[in-house]
Amino acid sequence: MTRNGKGGVRYAAGAVAPLAATARYGAMTGARRARAYVVPRARMAATAARTRYEERLAPRVERAVSAAGPAGRQARARSAAAMAAVKGEVTPREIRALVRRRERRARAGRTARRLVVLSVVAGAAFAAWKWWEQQSSPDWLMEPEPATDIPPEDEEAAALG
Repeated sequence: MTRNGKGGVRYAAGAVAPLAATARYGAMTGARRARAYVVPRARMAATAARTRYEERLAPRVERAVSAAGPAGRQARARSAAAMAAVKGEVTPREIRALVRRRERRARAGRTARRLVVLSVVAGAAFAAWKWWEQQSSPDWLMEPEPATDIPPEDEEAAALG
């Protein structure tokens, strides 16, 4: 062995290099094996989780969001109206007028819907009645009136016309 530092480092590098190469090869092989084992299982787990979400949770989330939509809009409208009232932009009298107008429109809408439904039902009843009348007394079921003979003197008058 040499006594200087360079020689010691060279000797150590020569002794450790094969061991480091073997360790490096072993680590790479282990990493490949782990990747070959873990990646497919991780993909399967992710696919199962996505499927479970799509089948079970997504419909629930969509229902909750759609159910919360009208409530959220109403809450925003009410909070905006409250802020306007607090700021003094709207008087209580105007608020009462708006409420009465909205109630009146709602009543008018209900009345219009009822009239439409009643008209449809009445029309259907009339059509059914007309159909039943036609079925129960059609012209082909009626017996023809007996034929009448024309008296001979009327035949000459009818021919002269």
